[in-house]
Amino acid sequence: MLTALIGFGIFGTILMFMYACTTAYRVLAPRGVDQAVERIQNWSSPMEPAQLDILRKESLSEIPWLNDLLKGARKLQVLRTLHRQADCRMPLGMLVLAAVGLALSGLLLAFSMRQTIVLAILFAILLGAIPYVYLLWRKTQRVAMFERQFPEALELVSRSLRAGHAFSVGLKMVGEEAADPIGKEFRQVFNEVSMGVSLPQALDNMTHRIDSLDLRFFITSILIQRETGGNLAEIIDSLAGLIRQRFELQLRVRALSAEGRMSAVVLLGLPIVVGALLFKMNPDYMGLLFTDSIGQNLATVGSIMMVVGAAVMKRMVIIKV
Repeated sequence: MLTALIGFGIFGTILMFMYACTTAYRVLAPRGVDQAVERIQNWSSPMEPAQLDILRKESLSEIPWLNDLLKGARKLQVLRTLHRQADCRMPLGMLVLAAVGLALSGLLLAFSMRQTIVLAILFAILLGAIPYVYLLWRKTQRVAMFERQFPEALELVSRSLRAGHAFSVGLKMVGEEAADPIGKEFRQVFNEVSMGVSLPQALDNMTHRIDSLDLRFFITSILIQRETGGNLAEIIDSLAGLIRQRFELQLRVRALSAEGRMSAVVLLGLPIVVGALLFKMNPDYMGLLFTDSIGQNLATVGSIMMVVGAAVMKRMVIIKV
């Protein structure tokens, strides 16, 4: 039974790996020629007016049944939002299949090493969470880059307003002159407004793509100014100055908490380094943690406690400003 399960898992992993390679090639390969050919074919082929569709459709996977499953599952809405905020080029279906394949690989690896069920499930969870952690990392990096660019973008909008341009023109200038991700987001807001979407709705859509508190402050000030009036350029300048001051305070807090963060790194790395040295010096002595059932349970409990301790220490040293 175990041999058949391992064979089925290996076969499924190979299929998912082949699908991942194919999808990655389609996503990463330059598609200028393919898009030109597709457009020529669409223009040359006869099409009835009823077949035209101007609504933007979100494709989560190239597999039809997986695409329908991801769109219909409400529990995966959080994952869809995270995928959108991370601005990941890989389809969400590919990431979901990769998570399933990694989880099965971890489960089969633990069974092949004759580990306990608890440790096998732990391996499966750790490996299956790699795509989710990757999306979180991309989202964090993207939001951090957006917030670093945000004060300069606000000052550019303020200068355009002082020059007599409309607010939408300021958004267009940021979209054309600023680098991504802030240039891409402001271009999308300007395009939505140009297509007839109201400015409050377009700005609200940007908050769903960028999870930033500074952006929410900016949008709230814009909406309040539209209702009550006032000098919008002065409001934006004040907000840009406030964001710069907050960045300076964050750097000061980070410098003061450096000792605590280094202590956390030492406490987390010391058991791993000492365990590796002991395993190299006396493999039979440390091998009991992986071969004996009591040692496996101790290693599992110790790993869980280290993860909990890392989360607690991270909450202690991170101070929100």
